Amino acid sequence: MRVREGAALRRRRERLGLTQRELAFLARPCSQTTIYLLETRKMTTLTEELAMRIARRLDVPVESLFEDRPTVSADRAATDHRVTGRRA
Repeated sequence: MRVREGAALRRRRERLGLTQRELAFLARPCSQTTIYLLETRKMTTLTEELAMRIARRLDVPVESLFEDRPTVSADRAATDHRVTGRRA
C-alpha cells in the first residue's frame, strides 16, 4: 500500500488527540518512527495489514489514507526488459 497524503494522516491523528507514539502502540506491531516516516512521506509504502490497523485506529476507511501500490504485470516487465535491457 502507498500513503496518499502524509499530512492527512497527521491531521486525523491529531484530531483524535493521539501522539505518534500512542497511534503506534494502538496499531502494534508498529513504532513511533514508522508513524513519523509515514506522516512526512519519508516512507511511502507499507503493508496492507499495517495500513488497515492504522486506518482502523483512526476510525477511517483505509482508502481515505492509503492506496494500492501499482504493480507491474509480467507482460509489461518482459516488454520493459526487451526494450531497455533492464528488469523491472
